[in-house]
Amino acid sequence: MKSRKNVLIDSRWAGNTGIGRLYQEVMNYAPFDATCEYVESKMGLGNLLTPLMLGEEIKKSNADVFYSPSFMPPAFSKTPFIFTVHDLMHLFYYSKLHKIYYEQVIARLAPKAKKIITVSHFSKKQLVDLLGIPEELIKVIYNGVDGHFLENEEEYESIRPYFLYVGNRRKNKNVPAMLTAFAKARIPNDFMFYLSGNADAELEALIGSLGIQKRVRFLGFIEEADLPKLYKGAHATLFASLMEGFGLPVIESMASGTPVLTSNTSSLPEIAGGAALCVDPTEISAIQAGIEKLVDDEDFYVECTIKGLERAREFSWKKTAAETWETILS
Repeated sequence: MKSRKNVLIDSRWAGNTGIGRLYQEVMNYAPFDATCEYVESKMGLGNLLTPLMLGEEIKKSNADVFYSPSFMPPAFSKTPFIFTVHDLMHLFYYSKLHKIYYEQVIARLAPKAKKIITVSHFSKKQLVDLLGIPEELIKVIYNGVDGHFLENEEEYESIRPYFLYVGNRRKNKNVPAMLTAFAKARIPNDFMFYLSGNADAELEALIGSLGIQKRVRFLGFIEEADLPKLYKGAHATLFASLMEGFGLPVIESMASGTPVLTSNTSSLPEIAGGAALCVDPTEISAIQAGIEKLVDDEDFYVECTIKGLERAREFSWKKTAAETWETILS
């Protein structure tokens, strides 16, 4: 019989984010041979002193191992620790301070870890190439997709057909390029472009200059329970991001039976697995041509739907959690 292990967990990441989702799913499948305790500090997630705080929390605990679902490792830890680096976006799309912090703090603490989990082979290569982390320390564990996306048969009620974007507005998401390509696409004018979140002044100005005010709708915050039918009702999902560590909307859309137009760069072709239309995200004409293909080429559209469903079934949160706990407890 396996001996139980005390696991100290950085539960501050619980919440309605991609990292929060991973944390929630890992905890949902916590095994019987893990006794979980949690970091007590309420220090903000972005606080630069987090590694020191985590080191102190570990000292106070009786943990056999420490686990964090995100990129902040502890400092001065004598207890084995495991943490997850989802991507290295901070080196490219955040402030200079973020870049320095990753290179000077995280890169120095990371090699002391028992294991580093990341969510794609693309992110693993970046960790090795850009931060110099030993390859053998890094374990790739893909994110999952909720079974509700595969099981759902409801569609979002929309009088007009629509393309869908789900995500935030960070520069890497490439939203202006997708809007521009949509405006230029030679497709029927009744097609809409729905986006999660709210409009901002910059996007509103772009939409106005493109003359598509009546063809774009911002949906505000979307509850998790409403996402499956929103994907299901879409003609296709647009996710032509410049860089992703994984790209959850790709497999969520596929699991909903909705084709995906995504990028041929970073982790996205790896996650799509040949089941999505991959284009150059830096070329608006390529995104435009992809949109037109998804409207005009019915055979290709059906092929994407079938392949997407097959690909999505390869991902599950249960599998993600099982691999994560195996790594923590080994």
